[in-house]
Amino acid sequence: MDQILRTLSNYVISVLLFVFGFAFLIKYAIADSVESQPLGMLISALVLIAISVLVSPYVMDRLEPKHYKLVLGLGVLGALGLAGAVYGSIDNEIEFQKVKERVTAETVQRLTDIRDAQKAYATINGAYTNDFDTLKAFIMAPVMPVKFNIGSFHDTLPETASYEGGYVLKQSDVPGVAAELSLAPDVLLGLIQDDLSPYKVRDTLYTSYFAENFTVEKRAAKKLPRMSIDSLTFNPWTGERFLMDTGYIAASGFDQSVLEVRDPTPFGRDKVKKDTLKFGSLTEAHIDGNWRQ
Repeated sequence: MDQILRTLSNYVISVLLFVFGFAFLIKYAIADSVESQPLGMLISALVLIAISVLVSPYVMDRLEPKHYKLVLGLGVLGALGLAGAVYGSIDNEIEFQKVKERVTAETVQRLTDIRDAQKAYATINGAYTNDFDTLKAFIMAPVMPVKFNIGSFHDTLPETASYEGGYVLKQSDVPGVAAELSLAPDVLLGLIQDDLSPYKVRDTLYTSYFAENFTVEKRAAKKLPRMSIDSLTFNPWTGERFLMDTGYIAASGFDQSVLEVRDPTPFGRDKVKKDTLKFGSLTEAHIDGNWRQ
């Protein structure tokens, strides 16, 4: 029994090396169904299996001294090759993750910009659009209402009395009233601004979604990257146009417009299932993104 145990103990290192190598080989072989593994894993598996055979007592006891040195040299070279392969795999993985993070951030920003524009479109038109050209035309058109208010109502001349007395002006009325008062329009506006005149300005102006959100100045103020209207609807990495669908679902007793926009070419390794970035749903009334908000 002691002899058997001693014999088995001599093979412990060889068996462990073989088991680890075989396990790496199996994981590499089935990796495509879960996650792509670097080439270093395959090399590591083959090197471990080869070393496990070479260092086994069965082989070592039958080697002549010169062959023993040869095997030792091969083992050293194999170890160095293994270390290089592992280092290269780690370095490649780090670089891949950096690229993936950058592409994901740029794609999410594009989808976020589309989502915000669709929300504005639905506010003006009552429903989302499933056509990118229509959305882009809306972004550039002066259809966004902006309140233009100058001057404050106060106790001596409250809002109702101001309207009844004709003191509430549209912006287009200012030049005429200024002429009646023998004032320049800018002077009258300054007096109204400082509440030194009974007149107030209450008007609605119209601007474009682009002017309010996508200009260089607006993007810089929000600490967002510059945006080109021509590239808005395309994946920044592949240049493929995002897929956009709309529909209606019954919600709270009436039909509600729903929207889904998704990336047709998600970033990732070949032959690996990739996570598709998207926002919205055609079956639920929300436009949340499937990334971290």
